[in-house]
Amino acid sequence: MTLLVESALGLAPDVTVAASMRNLGEHRESYPAVTPKPLMLASGMFAVLFGVLAGGATWGAIVGDPAVWIAATILWAITAPCLLGFLWVLLRSPAVSRRARQFRVHVFEHGWVWARRSGTEAYRWDEVQALFANLAVFTAEVGSRTPYGIRIAAVDGRRMEIWQVHVDMARFGRLLTARVAQAQLPKAMAYFDKGNPVTFGDLTVTDDGVAFQGILTPWSEIGGVEIDHTDQSYLSLVDRQYRRRGARVNFGLMANGYTFVLMVEAILTKLRGVGQ
Repeated sequence: MTLLVESALGLAPDVTVAASMRNLGEHRESYPAVTPKPLMLASGMFAVLFGVLAGGATWGAIVGDPAVWIAATILWAITAPCLLGFLWVLLRSPAVSRRARQFRVHVFEHGWVWARRSGTEAYRWDEVQALFANLAVFTAEVGSRTPYGIRIAAVDGRRMEIWQVHVDMARFGRLLTARVAQAQLPKAMAYFDKGNPVTFGDLTVTDDGVAFQGILTPWSEIGGVEIDHTDQSYLSLVDRQYRRRGARVNFGLMANGYTFVLMVEAILTKLRGVGQ
């Protein structure tokens, strides 16, 4: 077992212990917790908007029609939870909370450690049984995207969800999905090479091609895989001219989608090597 030296790495003791217990190897990098700015902005805007309306209604009830008190009461009832929500998010965010600034995702050679309020847990890349990557696409004036929301089931039964409100998923999400797919691929290929089909949600990789609900797209018609982000995220098989072949499936609902992509690429490379 590899023992990590906390003083040398600058890691908290609980992170060091968790990584050592799972034999994660050397520390690579850390990703700090993020301040959920969109959530804060939304709750703050609603609090201000309804607060102004509630204040106006209250003033109107005082100087004018007492019946306006009903509207004022309703508006204050809306304002209060919006304001409390804003304060709750703000006080728990790294921008204000010293404790929140200690929450981080620490990447190691063979996995990662997530330090958060519910505790510190370590995961290995090769112990992820199922990974669902929700690619939530949105556009703004300058164009922007929340690349990953990830749900994971580990072989030991543990489950976790990690989203953009927790950590910078534009960086960690890409790394996590790539490392897990690389760890899963050799096992999937070894099983496939023994003559077994490998299933990824609604798609099944077979010796003859990729099947979707009993409909087979043969390898001779497959040139690769395309993930389209223009409307949520969908995965499609394409030919060598990038024309869609077969089904178009929701990538966010597909278990181990990135492993499927790597597996298709590996099989196509092997077939092309033997002239098929």
